[in-house]
Amino acid sequence: MRELAPFSRRAFIGGTLVGLAALATSGCSTSSFSGKAKTITVMTVANEINDELLASWEAAHPDIGLSFITFDQIRLNSMIAAGNPPDVVRGGGALQSPYYAARGISHPLDEYLKSSRLLHPDNLAVVNDVWRWDGRTQGKGAYYGVTKDWSQDTMYWVNTQAFEEARVPLPTDDRPYSHEELLEHAKAMTFREGGKVTQYGLFQTVPRVASISTMVASQGGSLYNDDLSRIDFTSPEAQKALQWFVDVAAAKVGYTLVDVSPEGWDWPGFSTGRLAMNAAGYWMTGQITPDQEVEPFSRLASAPQMGSTRVSPTTAATGFWMSSKSRMKDEAFAFIEWFCGGEPAAARATTGWGIPSVNSLVDKLPQETELQKAAFRTQMNEIEFLSVVPTTPFVDPSAIDATLAASFAKAVRGDITVGQWADSATKSSNTLLANGASLVGK
Repeated sequence: MRELAPFSRRAFIGGTLVGLAALATSGCSTSSFSGKAKTITVMTVANEINDELLASWEAAHPDIGLSFITFDQIRLNSMIAAGNPPDVVRGGGALQSPYYAARGISHPLDEYLKSSRLLHPDNLAVVNDVWRWDGRTQGKGAYYGVTKDWSQDTMYWVNTQAFEEARVPLPTDDRPYSHEELLEHAKAMTFREGGKVTQYGLFQTVPRVASISTMVASQGGSLYNDDLSRIDFTSPEAQKALQWFVDVAAAKVGYTLVDVSPEGWDWPGFSTGRLAMNAAGYWMTGQITPDQEVEPFSRLASAPQMGSTRVSPTTAATGFWMSSKSRMKDEAFAFIEWFCGGEPAAARATTGWGIPSVNSLVDKLPQETELQKAAFRTQMNEIEFLSVVPTTPFVDPSAIDATLAASFAKAVRGDITVGQWADSATKSSNTLLANGASLVGK
């Protein structure tokens, strides 16, 4: 078993808590701000930086202009291949950082961090360890990016009214649901009328490698071998996880790859009472708080567990990394420092849109409403179980996700067994891993 790299609870708590989601793929439009002699290119999602923040940037950095490119993975790949990537790129540290670091695409930030007032390593929340890579282990070595804000992403929100009406007991912070309990309770909260589902009991589920890795880790196992060059979905622990996704889809208790969500995420259904659960971590506090109709019956729950080892990782830790090809690294780091530790970070913290990535901003997390107080308490309790669930540097995890998705519907229909699905995904994924390992000289 590959040992999980533990996060220290002490690193988060010093009288207070110390310390989203998948990357959005938008269009390929480019928008420019300022026409300064020094202009850095930032690839990020649309509307992440508003006019007020831009004015703040210009006041603090009058000599550095910003040119924005809307995030698009295909365009980013093309720019990297052409040797002309953006100076700064938005990315998920938990899943992507080893991939870019191992290829020399991202630039180590340690020298900048050591001299930074806002992002000095002493001020960085330990979640930033997912951006570290020493050539072998995620969580050790140099920093190759900084988180902007984060959550423990396998936590989820519940509609307390739906639970009460179905007479389903609410999960508690000290005893989270098992995945088996989660499925059984979801069945009790799924209702149909005229052949159509009027309420799903479960949040949207997709068999992704990050989710399966977490389920396997909670059973005391690991998907990968010691050097992360091979993966195995055929182990008993992995097949148990795969079977759960098949059982959920067969029971039709939530949106899956064979019953696709029309909105693509849980909030629209949760906010209108069509979903009894919402798959999202603490960051959803910022989404729910302004909704006066939804807030009274919303509650954050601890991550479900498939085994006896409690594991609750961050599967995103979204932030920014700097290109090793950038010709303006000082200016690029200035942007990362400002966005992840400066005024934008402080503004995000006050809304509950994720936990700050720097310790000095944690006291800004909202605790005014009952929902905010309860979510904060649950998040505090959950921190003890935060761990690095390793990802491979040899292939982008989305490629492995695609191999899993390729045969999922067949497994749900019963055209193939879960064992055959596991065999197929293992073979396809290891071909990808072998190709990737050869590209980085392994």
